[in-house]
Amino acid sequence: MTGVLKSPPDFAGEEASGRLHGLVFDIDGVMLDSRTSNMEFYNLIRRAVQLPPLTRGEEDYCQMATVEESLAHIIPAEYGDAAKEACARINYEEQILPLLSLEPGLLEVLHWLQLWQVRLAIFTNRSSTVEELLRYFGLESFFDPVMTASACPPKPDPAGLLTILDHWGLAPDDIAFLGDSRVDAMAAKAADVPFWAFRNQSLAARLHVDGFFKLISWITPLVEGR
Repeated sequence: MTGVLKSPPDFAGEEASGRLHGLVFDIDGVMLDSRTSNMEFYNLIRRAVQLPPLTRGEEDYCQMATVEESLAHIIPAEYGDAAKEACARINYEEQILPLLSLEPGLLEVLHWLQLWQVRLAIFTNRSSTVEELLRYFGLESFFDPVMTASACPPKPDPAGLLTILDHWGLAPDDIAFLGDSRVDAMAAKAADVPFWAFRNQSLAARLHVDGFFKLISWITPLVEGR
């Protein structure tokens, strides 16, 4: 595409690439408002082993880490076996999924990008819950591939993004990664993929996105006339 996207008010520094052929999404804090559900999951385990609720710092860590990393961080080693048993007793579909909600405008953006034949993928530090989550919200048909912590090393390792690029046969500048955390930004930088920060002005990013409805107008020039 000729021409470069004119910077919206909250662009950070450099201009956007002049094309967009693929967009990679993080899940937690981007596609889904998941903090309440995630903290309920981990606090259920903490209560089961008679530990107090998570601190704010522990919550922040768990929101961006894998389940394995999170449990190692918030559960002392001597409670490890009891924590695993408590985790296995949690009914994710009944106790956790109802606490999740889609970010406003997400479905509209997904349908719009699909109409423009922009490839869509997921790169998340979630593991076994992703398939169930996508099915619950009817999102499974949008994304290929879906890179989870079960399929590749967790972020900030860039392996998931590199696998997506290889699967799509695209160059790093042909795509962007939409995330909300430091590990997302680190993974994008390591893969040379433009990073778009979702509702986190503290991150260095090519674009700062404060909501999905605005995103459509901002990236329209990147997909028209490719």
